[in-house]
Amino acid sequence: MPLAREELAALIQRSLGIKHKLKVHESLDAPQTHEDLAVMLLAKWDLEDELRAIEEILGDARRDRIDEQKGILKKDILNLIEKQTAKRKAMSSSRKK
Repeated sequence: MPLAREELAALIQRSLGIKHKLKVHESLDAPQTHEDLAVMLLAKWDLEDELRAIEEILGDARRDRIDEQKGILKKDILNLIEKQTAKRKAMSSSRKK
């Protein structure tokens, strides 16, 4: 089921928030102990994993929308070709008379 625009907007906002948190992590002083470093790395990985998941969901949604747009365009093109073909047939039959 495709995501609604509001849901997509919420995911984008969440991803922007996570990116900000990651920048804050990078600007912090290096931890003094291995234990603190481990905790910091795990927290950073949690954020990165969530960000990657959101980006994959957004990417899937974009691909779905592109596929939908392609279907619409193909249908429009087929309709246009059918109209042009019918017009040509009508013109050629009127010339024969």
